[in-house]
Amino acid sequence: MKRTLAIAAALIALFVGASASAANARMLFWYPGEAGSSQEGQPVIDAFLEYLSNKVAPQKISGRYVNTVEAGLSYLRNEKPALGIVSYSAWAQNRDKLPGARAILSTLPLPDGKATERYELVALGGKLPASGRIISSEPISPAFARSELFDAIPGNAGFTQTNQMIFKLKEIAEGKLDAAAVLTPTEAASLSKMKSDWAAKLKRVALSKPVPSARVVSFDPSYDVSRVKSALLSAGSDPAAAEILSEMRLKGFSE
Repeated sequence: MKRTLAIAAALIALFVGASASAANARMLFWYPGEAGSSQEGQPVIDAFLEYLSNKVAPQKISGRYVNTVEAGLSYLRNEKPALGIVSYSAWAQNRDKLPGARAILSTLPLPDGKATERYELVALGGKLPASGRIISSEPISPAFARSELFDAIPGNAGFTQTNQMIFKLKEIAEGKLDAAAVLTPTEAASLSKMKSDWAAKLKRVALSKPVPSARVVSFDPSYDVSRVKSALLSAGSDPAAAEILSEMRLKGFSE
């Protein structure tokens, strides 16, 4: 009898432990090239994850914010997150490294709150340099730039990533750096508001084709995303999420 009870208790404990484990999930926030450090961006992500966990309780969702390609791929390999929010450039350029992954929702970034965005290609006087050098804060390949963003990318284009975009733009405007620049929507908006003489010298070469906003991604086909999707879709109209979403520069999420 005692042995039967012990076996039953062990089975119950195993079942409860497995259920608790199945209820929890990790989430990757992957924005290569985003300003700042992963440590600086993590607090707002923690607040968002706490909000999301409350909405899907008793599930608990934890996760990490990273802003380099290598850190994102490492987190995917080692932590095996079920979910993620991934910038479109990272999603499109690393899709072959994400077997089984699928986009399930769109983010709606501020200020427009639309599921598409446009980049800008700018240069001194609006003329592309003969060098073909192009800088960007996001890691962008010439193939991605041509296929997804601009028809105007020259054949000799070479892309260089920088985490000092404002300083580089000033160097371009002052003739110290022979290059053009691809600006994210946020960077383009910031440049348009600058009143300095040097900023006025940078002119748009091209506005990109509309590209999808950051993707909400399911990395694990076995994970049931229905409750998370419902919570995300309602977050944009939930006052409790307004401040957190604003810190994330999001209006909400859409199908």
